[in-house]
Amino acid sequence: MIKALIVEDELPARKKLKKYIESYHEPITVVEEFETVEEVLQFFESTSDIDLIFSDIELRDGNVFDAYKKLAIQTPIIFITAYNQFWMDAFETSGIEYLLKPYSFERFEKAVGKYSSLKNSMKVESDHNVLQKLDAYLANQTAQAPKSYQDFIAVKSSQYTYFLKVDEVMYFQADYGIVTAYDTSNKKHVLNQSSLKVLEEMINPNVFFKINRGELLNRNYIEKISRYNKNVVAVNLKNSQTVLKTSQNKTAEFTKWLGL
Repeated sequence: MIKALIVEDELPARKKLKKYIESYHEPITVVEEFETVEEVLQFFESTSDIDLIFSDIELRDGNVFDAYKKLAIQTPIIFITAYNQFWMDAFETSGIEYLLKPYSFERFEKAVGKYSSLKNSMKVESDHNVLQKLDAYLANQTAQAPKSYQDFIAVKSSQYTYFLKVDEVMYFQADYGIVTAYDTSNKKHVLNQSSLKVLEEMINPNVFFKINRGELLNRNYIEKISRYNKNVVAVNLKNSQTVLKTSQNKTAEFTKWLGL
């Protein structure tokens, strides 16, 4: 039996996770469920009798790494989040798997299977060697983990959270600290990210290009480009009246990126 802890501040996400836990072929007992960083800190200050942690990252009162790094937790953690920019932090703590929301039962099953394989491979070792082997495994995961990009972006409103498919975004725009995404229906989505720089870490640079200080363009929705003036290119988008323009210092790099 696996004794597990759930750290998740959104009720629908907890319900889905517990449903997957109940469906898993090996018994998993959820010992506690927490929604805040403070609850995690208080729990591990008094006990560490947990086999596995299922953890979100951005919680109601802050980032969960504030707790994990302070406590130096050795318990394996399966991170489940809508944000992929924290994967390096995950493997620098005790993360053994990083699931991006929304995720399937197959991905969940594979992640827990990784924990079981790790546990079984170390079963015959002494406690000291177990920790050494876990440290070596985590270091190897950090070194070999490939750069991944998000397929979805979580968009939070005051009432609910929905997931916007990245490949359906024609372009992102930033204006005075407000970042928005425009989809293939020309619908505007106000995002939680604070800048395009944050988005650039999340999305594939082979698909999106920052054509000026305020816009990130998806190459799959370019209908045509034309010379706007000597040093600026105008970009017409498919099924849209929108025309975007490169900044003068980005034009040459942009055309090279397009292979022109």
